[in-house]
Formats: sequence, structure tokens, C-alpha cells
Amino acid sequence: MGKSKLSRLKEEDGFTLLEIIAVFFLLALLYALVGSSVWNRLDQGRVKAAQAQMAIFRNCLDDYRLDFGTYPLTEEGLNALWQPPPGKEDLWNGPYINGPIPKDPWGTPYVYRYPGEINREKYDLYSLGADRREGGTGINADLHLWREETHVTEGIMEH
Repeated sequence: MGKSKLSRLKEEDGFTLLEIIAVFFLLALLYALVGSSVWNRLDQGRVKAAQAQMAIFRNCLDDYRLDFGTYPLTEEGLNALWQPPPGKEDLWNGPYINGPIPKDPWGTPYVYRYPGEINREKYDLYSLGADRREGGTGINADLHLWREETHVTEGIMEH
């Protein structure tokens, strides 16, 4: 009549070790071809997001300067765009930015200094990049607002 359940299980085909290894190899190859491209795009997106946030901070800092005649001090930081610094409540016409100051795309606070150590005429504003440390190259390089402004100025002067 019918085969027992145990004998039917023994007859069913399964995957061989070679087939399983082949599938893992194909998945690894697919990741190598496509995965690195996806990660590069994510990194590029984070860099562009940091640049966009710093451009917004630049505009907000300029608005702050119009009210106070100076930029927030290093100790006051970018938070002075969101909440009035102690003792300056009378002149403060903010908030100059919508919402609390965000961290950079890598989860690290932006570095702000006024007066600047590198950009002595204004302020230093930069992200530490993916490695969250000073310096670095590639995706780990610091993203400096003043470098963007210098490149824009140089491009205008060349034309």
C-alpha cells in the first residue's frame, strides 16, 4: 500500500554540501560586486548631508551675528542658535534654527570654535568624519566648512 513515513523521508532529496557552498560563493560574489557600490553611495550621502547641515548652520550663524554683532563664542557653541546664551536673552531674537542642533551623520557633534583657529576672520565649523577623530583621509577626512567657502571663492575668481 504505502511506504512508511520514515522511508519516504530517506528518499527525499536534500542539498549537498557542494550546492550549499556554491550558493554562499555566489552570494559573496554578488555582495562584492554590488555591496561596495551601495556602501560608497551611503558614504557619499553622509558627506553631502554633513555639508548641507553646515551650510544651514552658516546661514543661522550669520543671522545670529546680525543681532549680536559677533558670532557665538566657543563656550556658547552652536546651541546659542537654539537657546539664548546666559546673559544675552535681551538681544536674542531666536531661535535661529528649527529644533535642537543635530549631530553629524556619523553621530558626533559638529566642532565649532569662535574665534576660529584656522579661519581666524570667522569661525571654525567642521565634522570629524566617519572615524570621529581629527584628521583622516577619504571617508575619514574631516569636513571643513571654510574649505568649501575657499573653493567656491577660488572658483569665482578663476572665471
